Amino acid sequence: MRDILVKIALKLGIYKKIVECVNRIKFEIQSRRIRKNGLQMLDAANKVFCQMHVQAFLTYGVLLGAYRDKGFISYDPDIDLGLLADEVPENLHEKMTEAGFQLCRQCVFSDGKVFEETYFYKKLQLDIFYYFQEGDDYYSIIARKHEFKEWKEANATDGFPCDRSYVPVSDFELRDFLGLKVYMPVKTDEWLRAIYSDSYMTPIKNWNAKDYRTRIVHTKDRSYRKLY
Repeated sequence: MRDILVKIALKLGIYKKIVECVNRIKFEIQSRRIRKNGLQMLDAANKVFCQMHVQAFLTYGVLLGAYRDKGFISYDPDIDLGLLADEVPENLHEKMTEAGFQLCRQCVFSDGKVFEETYFYKKLQLDIFYYFQEGDDYYSIIARKHEFKEWKEANATDGFPCDRSYVPVSDFELRDFLGLKVYMPVKTDEWLRAIYSDSYMTPIKNWNAKDYRTRIVHTKDRSYRKLY
């Protein structure tokens, strides 16, 4: 039934508007959940990584909120953590499952290389980005929406366009976040300028990377979603 409705919406030219409306509602619901219980999920994830002696660090929106707002951004629907790709433990999924996290999606390249994972914990979303080193930089990979196909068709055909988000190589240190000790990059200011531009201290709800000077670079890579 879903596929039939999607085809009808695409034919009528209203698919994109429907998706935007649904996503807006989901974002609002998830944002409220993060503000209410996000710290509990972050604490649970933090304990898993501490037990494995892995430095999982705040990145993207939660890093911005921690540094600029001293808390969660009011409209952020998930929590983003980073892991250095060469430090990802083989038993990560097993340990996360034991702690109550459910792996629901991996973003992969055609060769199966994983660069992002999404978990759910008590209806809260946790995204883990793998960071790869290139010279004096780390980069993570951002999968974008297909240029014109709905996601299931894109996933079964030519995949999704990808960007690389570059940040300077940095050590990580424990800092306080709402009473919880978590890892953040020592070069937090440089990271946020690279991701969100020099204007990152000004809250912009509908922020879009293409409108600002960042170190997010479009690539020719295509990716796919592996669902669980």
